[in-house]
Amino acid sequence: MRTQKEYWNKKISEWTKASYGKGSDISLTERIATYFRSVDKRKDAALQLVGPLAKNKIVLDLGCGLGEFSFELLRYQPKKVLAYDISEIAIVEAKRIAKKLKTNSKIEFRAVDVARLKKFPRFDIAVGLGFIDYLNTPQLRHLFKLIDNKTYLFSYFEKKASLFNLLHKIYIKLQNCPGAYKYTRTEIKKLIPTGTKLSFLKKNGLLFINNSKRLNQS
Repeated sequence: MRTQKEYWNKKISEWTKASYGKGSDISLTERIATYFRSVDKRKDAALQLVGPLAKNKIVLDLGCGLGEFSFELLRYQPKKVLAYDISEIAIVEAKRIAKKLKTNSKIEFRAVDVARLKKFPRFDIAVGLGFIDYLNTPQLRHLFKLIDNKTYLFSYFEKKASLFNLLHKIYIKLQNCPGAYKYTRTEIKKLIPTGTKLSFLKKNGLLFINNSKRLNQS
């Protein structure tokens, strides 16, 4: 079975083209999947939520892909963006784009398997769009421990009976994805460390989880 790294190294280029409308050489399956993902809408919602808090802050972008969120976040003047992805292919391309845009000094792209990290470098806000969907229970519990009490915002697809979840399950099977996971609200709450907070937030019709009163007031 392929690893997540192998899967995303092969998948990231087509996934990005489809999700952000950047190419025409996209399979029918990916075109249909993109309609349900709302990736661009999700990115915009996250920018609206995190952007006002980002000035002079260090933002950790987990599962950054080719850096779409990181690049757009720069207009909110963060001190620095640490952009991590498991795919080396994604990071090589993101670095190429950063060099072209002359944003190298503001965004640090790194190929990282977060599930294997012992700690994060210093940061103020962690963001993950379509990130926790690919973490199993031990990995997600580990992520919350790494974050500790720092502010975070993660997109969240709730585990429940729905057309979207059924279609996503079929898509994942067709793509031979090595692991995609959904959690109920109760299951998510059980994974966070004792004494820490978790809230569910809807923005532009999309669901996120976070631990910040300021995000919930956005």
